Amino acid sequence: MPSRIIAGVKPLAQFMDDGSFLLPEIPAVYRAVQALGSPAWVDYDYVLSVSGAAVRLTWQQGWASYDGPANQSDVFFDGEEFTDIKLAFERLGVSYTLRHASDIGIDAAKREIAESIDRRVPVLLTDRSVCVLGYDGDALLGISTYADGNKREAPHGYNRFDDWQHEISAYFIIESYAPRVMDRRLLAETLGTAVKLATTTRIGKLGDTALGISSFDALAEQLVWDESFEPLEPGKRYEGKISFPYDRPEGYYREDGAHTLGNRFWDGYCDFLCMLNGYGNFSRFLEKYADVVPEWHEVLLQAAKDYHAACDYSGKLWQYVTPDDNGVAKFKDKDVRYAFAAHMLRAKIFTVRAVETLQQLV
Repeated sequence: MPSRIIAGVKPLAQFMDDGSFLLPEIPAVYRAVQALGSPAWVDYDYVLSVSGAAVRLTWQQGWASYDGPANQSDVFFDGEEFTDIKLAFERLGVSYTLRHASDIGIDAAKREIAESIDRRVPVLLTDRSVCVLGYDGDALLGISTYADGNKREAPHGYNRFDDWQHEISAYFIIESYAPRVMDRRLLAETLGTAVKLATTTRIGKLGDTALGISSFDALAEQLVWDESFEPLEPGKRYEGKISFPYDRPEGYYREDGAHTLGNRFWDGYCDFLCMLNGYGNFSRFLEKYADVVPEWHEVLLQAAKDYHAACDYSGKLWQYVTPDDNGVAKFKDKDVRYAFAAHMLRAKIFTVRAVETLQQLV
């Protein structure tokens, strides 16, 4: 195959840099519509909010590790695949087809992806959340928050994905794009999703995974279980039994990430904090579109204020730890963890207030 590139799309950097996020699929959607010439008002706050990802909160019971589903990925309020991507595309005005590689085969997927790029239309690979912007022979070129920023290739700054054929499970083919303008109906849909995400606390297929508001309690509970932290030492993995103060249902507690302070911090608290940062995006979105329905104006501004308050203290918690070995070691200090737990419960109160406010409208 020859080479073909959709040029001019800015790469994605990890952590909140111009539309990046620890929820990587929505930044990829954002760049895809930018490649299609989306209007300036379709900014990251907008895409994150209409998709629902700005207010998605989940907590796997226990200290979840990346060896299994992490807290910030693969889980939405309905437990179905790619719901946030589908909502984002539909509410942005994108018509799409979702393909599963197992259904059509790698050769057909390769042809279809190349044909889309030839039309100058990007493709979204769900594996590693890649916005595909080109191909070079059998390799794909694109951007992702998971991609190594040190391996971007000149002159476009895209990453090369040589092994995609061995990883691909599903991808979105974009059929058309007609920007959908924010109106009463779209705003109501977005608010309804925010309420649904907060008030759905369990679904059968996800077992004891805590969703929405209940995730604040689940995380706070983990943070104050001192018995489970006692045998852990900074920089070491503990292989013994983790003790708890009371019995729990079978399967309630995932232990795959329980045995090091590092896993508990990065795969647990840090991921949750990054999700909570999405509240800031949603707060700005509500403020910007509070006038779409004049009679909703004051209600939306009050909800925006509460979402902002829930998120606002998050950044200050870094005064207790630093993102290095010495800082993470402080996570064993119960006073540090108690401060984190207190913030989670504070954020819960503001979330409840915001959702109760939005429920007046939806």
